[in-house]
Amino acid sequence: MQKKCEICGKIIPEERLRILPETKRCVECAEKNGPDVHAKRRDVGMDIDTYKDLLGAIRS
Repeated sequence: MQKKCEICGKIIPEERLRILPETKRCVECAEKNGPDVHAKRRDVGMDIDTYKDLLGAIRS
């Protein structure tokens, strides 16, 4: 599968596409202009009792 960089038009190497299949930029353009792939943020919650335990441990 060959894909061209959206900025410079060069072919994106297969190795990069295996690691980041959704990328649209070659390494050089990603370094200059910033990455085009963004990780999704996930919330990690905790119950109130765990929070109180941690807070108590930090304050002691």
